[in-house]
Amino acid sequence: MLTILGLLLEIGSVFFILRWLKKNLDLGLNSLSLLIQSENELFQTMEDRLKYVQDHNQDLSRSIETESAIYEVSKELSKSTDEVNILNAFKEKISGIFNTPECFFSDEAPIKNNTDYSVFRFKVQEQETRYLAIKDSGKIDRAKMAVLLNQLELSLKRSRLFAEVQELSITDGLTGLYARGYFLERLKQELTRSKHNNYPLSFLLIDLDNFKTYNDTYGHITGDAILKEIAKILKYSLRQIDMCARYGGEELCILLPETDKEGSSLVAQRLRLSVEEARIRVFNENIRCTVSIGVAEYPNDAQSLNGLIDQADKALYQAKAQGRNRVCSN
Repeated sequence: MLTILGLLLEIGSVFFILRWLKKNLDLGLNSLSLLIQSENELFQTMEDRLKYVQDHNQDLSRSIETESAIYEVSKELSKSTDEVNILNAFKEKISGIFNTPECFFSDEAPIKNNTDYSVFRFKVQEQETRYLAIKDSGKIDRAKMAVLLNQLELSLKRSRLFAEVQELSITDGLTGLYARGYFLERLKQELTRSKHNNYPLSFLLIDLDNFKTYNDTYGHITGDAILKEIAKILKYSLRQIDMCARYGGEELCILLPETDKEGSSLVAQRLRLSVEEARIRVFNENIRCTVSIGVAEYPNDAQSLNGLIDQADKALYQAKAQGRNRVCSN
């Protein structure tokens, strides 16, 4: 009986031991499974992070490359304010950046079915569109090209603005003729050239007769309109090498290079008659005007700039004293 009881106890102990071993084995297997799962998740996270870093590095590389191209193009385009030079510099830079054998600008869109060229549109001004065609076989990074074309547009706008500022600095805002300061500088240069080449040069000083009367009768707006029309008559009656400017108030002046006293007096008479015969239409009025002109010539009347102006001024005063609407010279 004791033997059987001892055997049962041993069997029970073995059972409990086996049960304990199974429980611990299950826990170990679960822990191992969780460990493997965590390891897989860790590897996936590392792979995702590595891919992000690679993509980010590629984006960063493209960004740096684009920034470098923008800098190179901007630096080259800033060297000139001339529109033609800007366009040529842009073509040269683009050919180097994209390694393209050929590119050209066009005022009209190139043929669309020509697959050898990529065509890009850009604006010179708000209402002025131009096109750039690049022979590339589809290799052009269009996003980068769009950024570079933006730089080109900015440079062209800067060129146009510079030209407008230059134009404003040398022209009179009312008449559109040259401004006095610029004219006198050119007169000085032409006088030097005449001295060097032994050429004659003539200077005409022109005054609108009774201009105060027009302002008092019709108003200053009408007076300004009359002055503009007379300036237009004088400007388009001259040679291309001649210069006409607003000297001040209602006084205008003209430079006639390589022209002696006889020739300049004939020109002055022709201008005087053109003004006299004109019917200047201002608002609802047809107005007739006349001008008085004083003529001075280098080298016979004066040798210097101030002397030439002084002699023309004296001749103009003489024309006024003799009744206006006439040409006088000393």
